[in-house]
Amino acid sequence: NHYLSDVVGLVWLGVMLPELEAAREWLEFGLRELSSEMDKQVTADGADYEASTGYHRLVLELFLYTFILCRENNVEIDEKYWKKLRAMLDYVCAYLRPDGRAPLIGDTDSGQVLPICKRAADDHAYLLALGAVVFDEPRFKRAAKKHSEGLLWILGEEGVRKFESLSDSQEDKGSQGFAEAGTYIMRDGDLYLLFNASGSGVGGRGSHGHNDALSIEVSACGSSFITDPGTYIYSADLRERHRFRSVAYHSTVEFDGAEQNSTDQNMPFVIGNEAHPRVLKWETGEETDIVVAEHYGYKRLAQAVTHRRIVYFKKRDRCWVIEDTFMGEGEHELNFRFHFTETLEVSLRTEGIVRAYDKMTGARLFVAALHAENAPEFEPQFVSRDYGDKRASNSACWSVRASAASNFLWIIVPACASEDEEKRLGLIATYSTIEKRG
Repeated sequence: NHYLSDVVGLVWLGVMLPELEAAREWLEFGLRELSSEMDKQVTADGADYEASTGYHRLVLELFLYTFILCRENNVEIDEKYWKKLRAMLDYVCAYLRPDGRAPLIGDTDSGQVLPICKRAADDHAYLLALGAVVFDEPRFKRAAKKHSEGLLWILGEEGVRKFESLSDSQEDKGSQGFAEAGTYIMRDGDLYLLFNASGSGVGGRGSHGHNDALSIEVSACGSSFITDPGTYIYSADLRERHRFRSVAYHSTVEFDGAEQNSTDQNMPFVIGNEAHPRVLKWETGEETDIVVAEHYGYKRLAQAVTHRRIVYFKKRDRCWVIEDTFMGEGEHELNFRFHFTETLEVSLRTEGIVRAYDKMTGARLFVAALHAENAPEFEPQFVSRDYGDKRASNSACWSVRASAASNFLWIIVPACASEDEEKRLGLIATYSTIEKRG
């Protein structure tokens, strides 16, 4: 994205300062390289190739603002690249949670190209307001929910009027998978789970990816419950930098204390490419969605192991079932973590079920082990919603010593404020009984 920023700068100089002798050369070179970088950096399904939603936002800003500038000044850009730009907006529209905020997968430094107003790192919806006007797309308007100052500054009063005149779309694409990005969203109404099967980014040479293979983010009933921790800081604190991108900070499985991809605390922008997450199955249906994926990051250990995770979205029961399977040899220390949002009250019920409560909405989320018999422990951790900011949070961690050839089941059950807690807990008992019989 650094080179792309330089290229964009040349396009802007060439358009805005045509009286300069080199302006035409800057513009022609800039446009040629802009197209080349879009081919290189944006996947076929519209995601930035850095395995980071934060840098997807930055790169989208660079392209979107530049395309608008060129269109307003009669500078032609091939339709192929307009379609790619729209795909980038489609990706944002898909990954936004029901509360309108973005999951912070991979790195973010909260960077903005035109900081007309300061945006938190997880605020991406404002770009959809612009996209709604540029592409005459009611779905983007619906996801954006409202326009902001940026729309007025960039597209003027005409842009605001056009936004307000767009129809209120009721179209809901539901669950969506982005194979090249490695992002799979299970969505139904107010229920949302993001499954992360992205690699380390940049074709295996990633600098902004995290050790988050097969991790999840969960939102329900208008509340964020299980969350990606974000980034917090880069080189100013190498220990914290290392912690926030570690497997132990993500809602996946840590194996024998090892990282999924090799990292070095003293090399904050280098991450290995051993995990190679691979999705084996992705199906969506009226009653059930399923994703099956595995990664190979632990095959480099003395006793090689493959981790496979299956997530079932049971729409009728409004819950998710997760199955973790390990294929290998020997006995190992396994840590299964679920990292909770910082605003929640998290407690352990007597039957070993984790209860997360959002006192602002009254929503609750229950996480239970259907296999592991030991109770989880709460680990004090942090989350970051903006670069340089961190807030105390908790992870529930089930620690198990088991043979590599084993599997574990979990159930995640939300309960909205109006729903009876005991009735929703009864669903856990039902699934537990089914599992014991099966």
